[in-house]
Amino acid sequence: MRRYFPMALLAVAAFGMDAEAAVRVYRPDDPGQVVLRLGSSTGESQLAQLRAASLAAPNDLDATIRYVDELIVAGARSGNERYYGYAEQVVQGAGDAGNLALKLRRARLLQHKHEFAAAEQVLSEILDSDSHHREARLMRAQVRLHLHEPQQALADCTALMPFVDLLTSTTCIAQARAAQGDLPRAQALLLRVLDYQRGEDATRSWAAGVAAEFAVRLGDQGTAERWYRESFDLDPLSHYARITYADWLLSAGRFAEALQVANRGGSLADRARSVLASRDAGTLDAQRLQLAWQEADARNERAHLRDRARFELTLLHDPAKAKPDARASFQERNEADDALLLAATAAATHDRESLNAVQAWQQRYHYQDVRLDTLLGVSR
Repeated sequence: MRRYFPMALLAVAAFGMDAEAAVRVYRPDDPGQVVLRLGSSTGESQLAQLRAASLAAPNDLDATIRYVDELIVAGARSGNERYYGYAEQVVQGAGDAGNLALKLRRARLLQHKHEFAAAEQVLSEILDSDSHHREARLMRAQVRLHLHEPQQALADCTALMPFVDLLTSTTCIAQARAAQGDLPRAQALLLRVLDYQRGEDATRSWAAGVAAEFAVRLGDQGTAERWYRESFDLDPLSHYARITYADWLLSAGRFAEALQVANRGGSLADRARSVLASRDAGTLDAQRLQLAWQEADARNERAHLRDRARFELTLLHDPAKAKPDARASFQERNEADDALLLAATAAATHDRESLNAVQAWQQRYHYQDVRLDTLLGVSR
């Protein structure tokens, strides 16, 4: 019997986990080395039990998949990269490479690392074998949004409709429509369904986070606050909900609240937001954060570049220092937050070349955002 992967987690993993995605995954020699010291005692105990069951029956794919799923969920909750490293190691060591359930987990891990083209290929193989595979369909839709393939994503979202709840399919369709340059109507569609479809808490938290993002892009801060707060309140353990809400609070200048939210987590992205909320680059926490970024540089990791550029821009007030990290993150990740950050540093340093690159990106992908319009308009 198929074991379903959490639908909302599949969507959030691709669309909302920018704060800790696209990094070189930690691969320990022994899966029991560190993971049992991470997280709550309850989570540690459950992971230990699942690991023991998997090791005791190496040919039991169900036991292996249960262990991998729990590791991925732990990574998504905590933002801690080691969980994903253990999961990848287990998947690579499992037999039956053609098993669709294992392929789905492999695609999820590729998605997490921002290896979207590879993830899309694996997901397409799954759907070639089972066109009704709802988890693979939703994940491929989200991956295609990251690949800037909105028409193909919309086709996947539409194909989902007979197999998932209305809130899931509508959120997916709204994302694809927004990516096609129809943000106002995408927002109207999503808000209409949110008004009368409750959905499961995790699904509604994801949908609320998407609605909040739409509102920010349209300049409606009141609506954005409502949905960011609901997203976080429904799933306060979600790394995605926590980070996006903390970021919005920081942008609104509500630093004490942002600090409270960021302090609920322990990932490097959470720590960065706690330091940004403190508004003091000279604290011990700020020094430790910069040291952690230097260590990430030494490991050739890249996910921290955006947060370091934000730190340099907003706390050090040094846009020239921030710009190389902002540019590198924009070039590697090609995402909206990177475009906004590069535009901010370029406007402050009168860097016409970078501003032109951001403007070309906005036009190419039909990206609507009043913040980006303002930054590019002021610089003209």
